[in-house]
Amino acid sequence: MMPTQKNILMGAVGLFILINTLNFLPTYLLNAPKSVLAVVVPQHNLVAKERAEFFTKLSKRAGKPETIILVSRNHHSAGIGDIQTTSKEWNVETGTVLPDTNVTLSLISQNLATDEPTSFKGEDGIATILSDIHTNFPDAKIVPIILKNVTEEKLIALEKGLRDACSKCLMIASVDFSRNQPALLAQLHDEKSIRELKTLNTENLLADVEVDSGPALALLSLWAKGHGAMRFNLQNHKNSGVIANNLDLESTTHIFGWYEEGAPIEPEKEVSFIIGGDVMFARLINRIYKNDFTDAFSKLGERVFWGTDASIINLEGAITREPISDIVIVNDFSFRFSPRVAEALTFLGVNAVSLANNHSDNAGEEGVLTTRSVLEKVNIQTFGDSREGGVSRIAKFSGNGLTLSAIGINLTYPGQTPDSAVEVIREIKKDPNARVIVMPHWGIEYEPVRSPQQEAAARLWVDNGADMVIGSHPHVVQDAELYKNTPIIYSLGNMLFDQTFGDTKNGLIIAGKFTETGVTFFGLPILTEQYRPRLKKGAAKQEVLERLYIPFGKNLVTSPAGTQVVLEKELEEPASPELSEASKKNRRE
Repeated sequence: MMPTQKNILMGAVGLFILINTLNFLPTYLLNAPKSVLAVVVPQHNLVAKERAEFFTKLSKRAGKPETIILVSRNHHSAGIGDIQTTSKEWNVETGTVLPDTNVTLSLISQNLATDEPTSFKGEDGIATILSDIHTNFPDAKIVPIILKNVTEEKLIALEKGLRDACSKCLMIASVDFSRNQPALLAQLHDEKSIRELKTLNTENLLADVEVDSGPALALLSLWAKGHGAMRFNLQNHKNSGVIANNLDLESTTHIFGWYEEGAPIEPEKEVSFIIGGDVMFARLINRIYKNDFTDAFSKLGERVFWGTDASIINLEGAITREPISDIVIVNDFSFRFSPRVAEALTFLGVNAVSLANNHSDNAGEEGVLTTRSVLEKVNIQTFGDSREGGVSRIAKFSGNGLTLSAIGINLTYPGQTPDSAVEVIREIKKDPNARVIVMPHWGIEYEPVRSPQQEAAARLWVDNGADMVIGSHPHVVQDAELYKNTPIIYSLGNMLFDQTFGDTKNGLIIAGKFTETGVTFFGLPILTEQYRPRLKKGAAKQEVLERLYIPFGKNLVTSPAGTQVVLEKELEEPASPELSEASKKNRRE
């Protein structure tokens, strides 16, 4: 072959290889592993095996970072600073983990963190992760950070200081998620937490998710955003109640995941809720708990209502600045509360209360105004009113792509009719991403079965667009109904009251979420003992749920975490502007 021919042939072969390489390159780049820059992992040793497997996988994706920033909650509230670090060395089974003193000294010199080595003694959020770090990243140095309740402003400054000192560091947040909740409720709380991780919602991660350390997750989200690692990849999700096959266990949940380069993964549209029944702080409740109303919820805990978009109760009375007597008068039905009850509602995690009842005006106009003012100052919405016209005062909650509006209506008020809520419902439902729960105060006290008037009103609201109806006033749990694939819970009963006769000690909490396609919910039966509500367990819980779920039998779905009602939306023609037959019937009655 002549040299010229040989050169032409070699050139053709080279061109062929180049073209095929260029054709392959976009596919390779699309599917190539993205760099991992921020990680969340549980410190709970129940999942130590899963954590070790996760770190093995992580080591293949995160490269060889010279330094790892390990962030955890300050579990013992030790030391002085809100943000603490240390330059100590750490001995683990496989060797010694060295500190990155350049980074820690930089944080300390800028007053971004305090140097408090004694605070790290017995701090499992740091210690339990170090062996996995050293096994998989043996040459990496460590910057340990523990956090108390830290403001977003301080976290922003800390993240910038860390990025300036160690831009190529890998950050790991050692965080357990839902704590001390039954499996289904923990799962609901985790769904919101995962959603906020996916959307990198720093504000909500800091203060609005039910986790071990919101500040640690908020810092992680800032770090991920600062490095363009916007894509949260969930690797594993565990629940200690499911692992133990005990769904009533006060569980701990565990999330394994990381942020990698790429666009965020948009979670499904949803808005979550949890709703409790009648709460009253007067009479015996006031006499017992006047020095600390939070103690009334000590058996329920501060996490049940924390971790959903809407957390609502019916506040059966009025907050007033007028003196309140400790003397309990038999048959005293004027329920007036100290402003200190706001502390208990904040402790509980409530973010809205219904005032649509026959006691919210018991302290007159001053009480109505004081109630709204006191609660608004602690970011608790109030909606509804004892009187006619209060139906237009709604509470609104935002989820991801969906909103939830709560409408309160007091049908015990003379002249108040179900029709007054119809136009409010219709106006809200003009938005296809809006969901509506109507919360009526109605029915016959201590009667476990709904009345025909309750049924007609509920069906009227559903006919006009309500997505759920949850009632109060009878002081006992009433029956439920499925109407046009819409759930109606006629009464939740008492959540906190000084009644102890009959079924008044039994109550119900309803929790769930709306999605684009429908609603999922479940019940949490409660029992009041010595004027403290707690969640029921075992056979006592199942007995209540079996009755509650009778109308929803075909819509019950069981998962490893428990049984829920899952209702898909029915596609139907929009409601006619004319009054429905149920409305006409109600007016005739």
